[in-house]
Amino acid sequence: RLADPCCERRRGAGSRGCAFAAMSSSSRGVTTVQVEDGSEDDRFELPGQPYALALWNLIIRPPRRRYDLARLGPAEFRLWSVHVKRIDVELRVARGLTLKCSHFLPRNLAEGGPGVEPRPVVIYLHQNASCRLEALRVVPLFLPLGISLFCFDFAGCGESDGEYISLGWYERDDLAEVVEYLRKTGKVSAIGLWGRSMGAVTALLHADRDHSIGGMVLDSPFCSLATLASELAQSEYLAVKVPSWLLSAALALGRIRIKSLCGFDIDQLTPERHVGNSFIPALFIHGRQDDFIGPHHTQKLYEAYTGDKELEMVEGDHNSSRPSALNRKAVMFFCRAFRCSTVPQGDFGGNLTKMLGLEDLGIDGGFEQRMTSRQLILEAGRQLALCSGSPASSRAAPLGAAPVRPLLGDRQQVFVPFRAECALQLSESSSEAGFCICAVPVPSEWGGSNRPPEVLLLYASADGLHLARASESGREALVHARATLDLSVPVLVVMEMYANPSRLLFTLGTGGPSLKYKLPEECVPELFVWLWNSRRGEADFFECDFRDISNQATSQSPSQGASSLNDSEETLDTDIEPQGAQPQR
Repeated sequence: RLADPCCERRRGAGSRGCAFAAMSSSSRGVTTVQVEDGSEDDRFELPGQPYALALWNLIIRPPRRRYDLARLGPAEFRLWSVHVKRIDVELRVARGLTLKCSHFLPRNLAEGGPGVEPRPVVIYLHQNASCRLEALRVVPLFLPLGISLFCFDFAGCGESDGEYISLGWYERDDLAEVVEYLRKTGKVSAIGLWGRSMGAVTALLHADRDHSIGGMVLDSPFCSLATLASELAQSEYLAVKVPSWLLSAALALGRIRIKSLCGFDIDQLTPERHVGNSFIPALFIHGRQDDFIGPHHTQKLYEAYTGDKELEMVEGDHNSSRPSALNRKAVMFFCRAFRCSTVPQGDFGGNLTKMLGLEDLGIDGGFEQRMTSRQLILEAGRQLALCSGSPASSRAAPLGAAPVRPLLGDRQQVFVPFRAECALQLSESSSEAGFCICAVPVPSEWGGSNRPPEVLLLYASADGLHLARASESGREALVHARATLDLSVPVLVVMEMYANPSRLLFTLGTGGPSLKYKLPEECVPELFVWLWNSRRGEADFFECDFRDISNQATSQSPSQGASSLNDSEETLDTDIEPQGAQPQR
């Protein structure tokens, strides 16, 4: 059974393994199992042709979970209470291997600046046959509380270097280097550990030598590897169960084989000998139906643990998704350990709930999240649009002057794919006018199901076409297609939007400059559009038309229309300046 908790979450807690589409073998002696609902990069790699479910393979070379890096999500995204930035790191550890890591932080903490204080961090430690994707589900629980999340692929797992794992023996040293790295960044204060299976064992082995750790969540650890190996030898996880009369010989052979390949003795990997020296607050978790690492392992560790401790037995097996209530309880446990607030804070940047006066509604954070209504999304989109009158770098109004708010026309409800055409007259060199769209990202592993709207501006000015993102501090420029527009005559601006992936085309109906933009996340088909005028100069709108282009999007040849938007790096005009997310000047 191929255990993939990343796929497990998408299929529900009842699933026992990961469905796959095809199996193939390479000349390198690696059997590849393609994940059914992933890309070509989403697959398991199993050594051997075919993969031999020998005892030592279960311990040191389980199926390796490869994945498409796009599964980590966009480098920046927004929750209701905070802007999130992901920083990817390649960490070279003492044993010469490179670990692939990701650090999710509030954007203002990631970018630093005056008055930004270090904040707590939780390091997520995944189970075997898994990878850092396992940590994504807790990103929307921690980040609104100002707690950053660090996750990485253990050596021998995911995209990190290494051939074998050691179920905690060497991983504890790698974890120590991760902790040292984080402390040197100057961005973290208290550090917590959340481990599952192999990750939980790694946390326990590290904890008795680093008492500065603030708290630990330990999901499904084993108390002794030798004990676990003897249980697995007579389980259904081996192709052929080892008879009782051969068990001692089989374990001795496995011990010798593992020591020759990895250089450690399974008899010495005994977390139960470490818990007596650990005093860090710990929350132990185990699934009642776990037949890979039995619940008695966690029970024994819990009873021997000398620090403050809690125990939660839940329904499910070794790879089952944990219930959301349990995840919230784990987040609350860390908040108590870190002595930080359990309410989303307003000082981490990008707090939409604070702007709307809805901080007590409980939209974001780890506890009892409420689903957002259509009305709330529309109001949030409108408020962001009203903040977009000036570029972010020029939001400071002169003393005694109120900031200029843009003019919004009637709201239009549209469904992707669609085309909008509008004739407008720019009367001054400072005039800016076009479209404002309010789109909601689809639910995702990294962002959860309660997503705030993304508000984008597509407008014409005397120096060409612009695409910008609206935020509380103004508008952040994304793309600029430079051109000199004739202000003596009206211009026709055309906007088209397509799905899978979500992308925009903005052009002049008479030819000339054009730009396109692939949204960082896929959006729901329904969105809302306003005509938009920054009011920095006079502008008049004339005829405006919205139309469905579903037939056009599906019938065009590869060289036309929607097909031309598949490569977001190409441009339709050579004089285009991509501007990232830097403030427009």
